[in-house]
Amino acid sequence: MRMTFFWGLMLLSSLTHAKTDVLFLNPGTSDESFWHDVDSLLTVAAAKYDFDVKTLHSNRNHFEMIRQATEAAASTTLPKYVILVNEKQSGARMLEAFYQKPVYVQFLLNDLKPLERGALLRDPHWSKYLLPPVVPDNRSIGYQTARALMAGLGKDKPAQVVLISGDKSTPASVQRTEGALAALQSMAEISTEQTVYGQWQEAKAYQQTQILLSRYPKLDAVWTANDLMAFGAIRAIRESGREPGRDVRIATINTSPEVLAARRSGEINVLGGGHCLAAGVALANLRQHNVSGHYPDSRYPLFWMLNPDSEFFSALERRDWDFLLNMTLIAPMDGDESQMVLCDGPVTGCR
Repeated sequence: MRMTFFWGLMLLSSLTHAKTDVLFLNPGTSDESFWHDVDSLLTVAAAKYDFDVKTLHSNRNHFEMIRQATEAAASTTLPKYVILVNEKQSGARMLEAFYQKPVYVQFLLNDLKPLERGALLRDPHWSKYLLPPVVPDNRSIGYQTARALMAGLGKDKPAQVVLISGDKSTPASVQRTEGALAALQSMAEISTEQTVYGQWQEAKAYQQTQILLSRYPKLDAVWTANDLMAFGAIRAIRESGREPGRDVRIATINTSPEVLAARRSGEINVLGGGHCLAAGVALANLRQHNVSGHYPDSRYPLFWMLNPDSEFFSALERRDWDFLLNMTLIAPMDGDESQMVLCDGPVTGCR
C-alpha cells in the first residue's frame, strides 16, 4: 500500500513537472542568419520558461510550411501551442489545419491582416485559441533607418536613393518598405529612384545593384530590407570602383555577426535590428498564459537602432541571448529609449 502511494506520488510529480510542448514552424533555413538567431532565442527561452520546443524549417517554401502545419494538426499527439509566421500570406491556410483542434496558435514576426484576424476572432473557436501576435513595428524601423541614412549625407543636400525590398507580400517586407518610402518622400531634396525586390537573397540583390548602379551612376544611398541583400549591394558597389559606406551610404536591418561587423567597420552606415528577440518574448508571454490562462497585455521594444558604442550592440556581438532577452523584458520600465523603436499601435512587441 505504501509502495503504491509512493509510486503514485512519483508519477504525479513527473506529470506536474512535464514540459509544455510548443511547435514552431520556421519559414527560413536552419543556417540562415536571422532565422538561426530566432531558433537560438527559442532554445534559450525554452530552457528559461520550461517549454519543450520543436522547430520545423520550410526553407523559404511557404507551400512546405502549409504541408507541415497540416501534418502536425493531423497528429495524434498535439502540442499545446503552435507558433506560426505569416510568410507570403500563408497564415490563414496554416490556421485552417488547426481549426477545432485544442491548440493555441500565436503568430510571430508576421501577423495576419487586421481584417482577417478580426473576422477569425468572431469565431468561438478562434476567440479562445488564436492568441495575440508578437510583431515588431516594421514601419517604424523602415522609417527610422531610411531617415538616418539620408541624414548622414548632410542637411538639404540633393541625393539619389534606391530601395531593395524583400518581397511584395510578406507583411514585414511591405511595412518596412512603406516606412522607408514615407521617410524619403518627406524630404524634398531626396530623389527616390526605384524600389526593387531582392527576395531576401544576397545573389539577387547583387545582380540588381549592378543594374541600378549602371542606371543611376550618381547614386548616393541604398536602403535594403535585410542584411543579406545589403551584402549583395556592398559587393556590387565595391566592384564598381566605389567604396561602400563612404561613396554610397547603406542602411539595412538584421543582427547577424557579419552585419554587425560591417556596421562597426563603417561599410554599413545605418543598422536596425533586434527583432529576433520576438521569439523569446513570445515564450515569455506563453509562459504567463500557460500558468494563468490569461495572455499578458505587455509591450516591449523589438527593434533597436544599433550603434557600435551601445551595450545592446555589444551583447549582440557576444550572442548573449539571455542577457538580451532580460534587457528587452525590463525595457518598458527602465530601458534606454534613445535606442528603442517605439510605436503607438496596439501591437504586442511595441510600447
